[in-house]
Amino acid sequence: MADILFLEPFYGGSHKYFADGLIRHSKHSIRLLTLPGRFWKWRMESAGLAFAQLISSQEIKKPDLILTTNLMDLTQFKGLTGWHDLPHILYVHENQLDYPLSPGEKRDFHYVWKDYLNFLTADRLIFNSNYNLESFLSKFKDFTSRLPDSKPADPSELFRTKTQIIPPGCHLVESSPQSAPDRTSSPAPVILWNQRWEHDKNPEAFFVFLTDLQNRKIPFKLILLGESYKDSPKCFADARETFKEELLHYGYAESRVEYETWLQKSDFVISTAMQENFGISVVEAMSSGAIPLLPNRLAYPEVLPSEFHSRCLYSENDDITEKFRRLLELNSSARQRLSRDIRTAIAVYAWPVIAEAFDSLIISESV
Repeated sequence: MADILFLEPFYGGSHKYFADGLIRHSKHSIRLLTLPGRFWKWRMESAGLAFAQLISSQEIKKPDLILTTNLMDLTQFKGLTGWHDLPHILYVHENQLDYPLSPGEKRDFHYVWKDYLNFLTADRLIFNSNYNLESFLSKFKDFTSRLPDSKPADPSELFRTKTQIIPPGCHLVESSPQSAPDRTSSPAPVILWNQRWEHDKNPEAFFVFLTDLQNRKIPFKLILLGESYKDSPKCFADARETFKEELLHYGYAESRVEYETWLQKSDFVISTAMQENFGISVVEAMSSGAIPLLPNRLAYPEVLPSEFHSRCLYSENDDITEKFRRLLELNSSARQRLSRDIRTAIAVYAWPVIAEAFDSLIISESV
């Protein structure tokens, strides 16, 4: 059993979910050091120093292996600790070349450079999806064209060689066939949103879709879950009034039990995201039995098995409302079978399965 020091510079959201899940399910001994999940740019600048100082001041024992995530300066940390003989594994949740910008925001390429140096410094890279890796590599040449001189060589071969794709484990919703709700008995399908209330999830397009359903007199009910913020898009507040007749729930679920209860009341989970490197919330919804309707881009075609693409993925040219109507036209047994088959297929994302993949990699790196 390896002794792992896990450094999480942004202990919030999906980063916290991942760290807590891995510690709970791994067979290795994992010690966790964290910094609060805020000020991500400052974390990328300062977390390496902050962790090095914590290790020194608390006289933290040298581990067999360092595991950390991408919102820190790994080169800084490695230089300050002097632990050059230890394997350093970097788990990449997101990359700064692919993150969509808010209106009026300009990309800060300084943090793209930090990503690049982190990827070079790590002994092993783990990306949560192949899409995440390839989106960085495909945009890197354009990035280097902005540099004045001493431009780095194409890192594609090196980064692919040192990368393993391991998705984050998911806490799948467990229910027996006997206890599973009958999702086909209600005349109004229940539509779920359970993603973050942020710009990159493109909620405006989601509410345009719902408005189209209203205009076409297609009845539905609505569950709005997910974490909100002070600067969450205004469309969420507007939706509370626009869809007041359809709303069953509005806002963050305060407990896991409440969250799963709402998932199990949902017939469909819809995404209109502009950025998604895996999609934990969508996988959780699918595990509860909700049928997905997702963009045929980002990580979704990779996460959802190919046999479900024709029914459950929509392209930029598709009418999402018409695609949704075709799902509604499935008879009761066909919808139940589709829901059941998807649940079976995504069992590969359950934490016990994913933790085993991590444990095997850790053993190979710490020998």
